[in-house]
Amino acid sequence: MRGWLPPGALLTAMMGMTAATAADDGGSIGLPNRLTLERRSARQDHGAWVVDYRIRNETPTGLVVAPGEVEVKAEGWVSNSRIPGHSIPRRVSVALHPAEKAEAEADVIKAADEANRCRERVSIALWSDDRAPGPDAMPTASMAPISLAPGATGLLRLRFAHRHVVQGEYDPLLGVREVSFRVGEETFRDEVPLDEEARVAHPTISWREPPEERRDSRYYVSAPDSLHLEAHVPGRQYYRYSDLPVRHGARMRLSFWYLVAHGTIGEARVRLAQYKDTPTSCRVLPDGAVDQELTAVGRWTRVEKLVRIEPEATTAALDFRVSSEANLGEVWIDDVQFEPVDLDALAQGP
Repeated sequence: MRGWLPPGALLTAMMGMTAATAADDGGSIGLPNRLTLERRSARQDHGAWVVDYRIRNETPTGLVVAPGEVEVKAEGWVSNSRIPGHSIPRRVSVALHPAEKAEAEADVIKAADEANRCRERVSIALWSDDRAPGPDAMPTASMAPISLAPGATGLLRLRFAHRHVVQGEYDPLLGVREVSFRVGEETFRDEVPLDEEARVAHPTISWREPPEERRDSRYYVSAPDSLHLEAHVPGRQYYRYSDLPVRHGARMRLSFWYLVAHGTIGEARVRLAQYKDTPTSCRVLPDGAVDQELTAVGRWTRVEKLVRIEPEATTAALDFRVSSEANLGEVWIDDVQFEPVDLDALAQGP
């Protein structure tokens, strides 16, 4: 992916006043820029883009940059051929006024149904070099003033987020963005090549370990313990892991070990369910379900299943249970994993 700004690239610094405005107040045409841009870098953050601009104070005195002195406009033709309905480039234009709010968005695909609507949200943050953020620091809902000493640098960060219920977290909107922004008296213009997807994004979180009271250190595959189900103890016959975000259309591998105790009367089962969550609803996707009885008794047994995540799925839930009318039975579960497979094939698109 293209990132650092080479010398002589399209980025230019220009005086931020029209000739008429400069004539009215004496202007600053012909004077050195108070701020310059040292470099630009860009990277993919799941279904978003993060663009960093390094600015430098060129004056012999300190500068304070307040939100009211910053304006941003970003526009371009965007698309993503992997996503149904998104393959045709559409024009999007977002204007930011940090004095009012440090983020703004515009429609790419208009729809009355939120699940079908697509937007691009642009947010901004500004840091001085003595408060340099980490690479994962993201803009917030508001922006505070910064102070730059003579020769000091600051970081202006723009984040272009794809806002879509299903694909937005994982598939960036691709296209060259024309970015213009004003900082103080200077206006900068740039063309940012955000048209090449760097990688196929997947959720970075996994299922948490069960709480301590649900674990048993007597039996396990991997130390120090395992999930324990007990048919004779109320509330211990069943355990459901927290809902996990999933990437639409992905191929996943679900694997775990289980041990059913001798003397268990009834059945042990595992179930995986997929859901489409929207701001107003949560719908079960029955075609994505896995429901299997765990039949081996008296020995640790490994289960591995390949699961195709449904095209509209946003989350998955996993649960284990032991059902016994006689209230006799115990099951132990260990080394639960849910991970993507064949990423290269997925990266080629549908």
